Amino acid sequence: SFYLGGDSYAGKVIPLIAHYMLQGTEKREQPLINLKGYLIGNPITDPKFEKNFQVQGAHGFGIISDQIYEAAMKNCKGNYVKPANQLCAEVLETIDNLISEITDAHVLYKKCVVATPKPIDDATYGYYLAYFWMNNRMTRDALGIKGGTVGEWVRCKKELPYTQDMPSSIPYHLNLTTRGYRALVYSSGDHDLQVPQLSTQAWIRSLNFSIGDDWRAWHLDGQAAGFTITYANNLTFATVKGGGHTAPEYQPEECFAMAQRWLDNKPL
Repeated sequence: SFYLGGDSYAGKVIPLIAHYMLQGTEKREQPLINLKGYLIGNPITDPKFEKNFQVQGAHGFGIISDQIYEAAMKNCKGNYVKPANQLCAEVLETIDNLISEITDAHVLYKKCVVATPKPIDDATYGYYLAYFWMNNRMTRDALGIKGGTVGEWVRCKKELPYTQDMPSSIPYHLNLTTRGYRALVYSSGDHDLQVPQLSTQAWIRSLNFSIGDDWRAWHLDGQAAGFTITYANNLTFATVKGGGHTAPEYQPEECFAMAQRWLDNKPL
């Protein structure tokens, strides 16, 4: 059995790769891959959902006030991706400026800086070590990076130099799940503002699948580790309590348990 998995921008890539694998299997192309399903976390899927629900998420986190949120709803009329008027553009600029004050990947963490600071707590120590590992010549040689092509590696670069030729991966999710492939979609339920769990729930609901096992908590060591719901066509959605973008970076034990149970075809 073969499964695909990935986080964040992989929400675009993984369903597409699975789609091509499905086509190859139908054509009996070699090697035959026994694809069973895929799992994606905090997945970038469609800006129509991610950007629109970022405003709601910012309001829920207390980053923007009631007044600002109400002004956004009044002037943007639910479309926060492309402002239709000047008042909408102005309030969205205000919201973007306020969001820039925090780490949108995890609203409780300190804001990321490009120059790696001296580690002062356990949460940032791994990032501190990553700087030296990624700039080590042996690491670069192992990754096949040609000398002189990439300068100093630093964290927190936001650029994604990809051709935006697939605006939405939702059609691929629909095709794969209705063809019998299993899917686990998980999200930080409470701290990720880059891909709010509200947006993930919204595009999943747009598939119009019936509910199998309704919303409930899932547990680890006797504590709620998040919440989950299953839909028809073997689609499971789960949140990871305390996670950020991406969830396994912040809650590895919980995410490992979640993935292992799902891969074993057991209830979360």
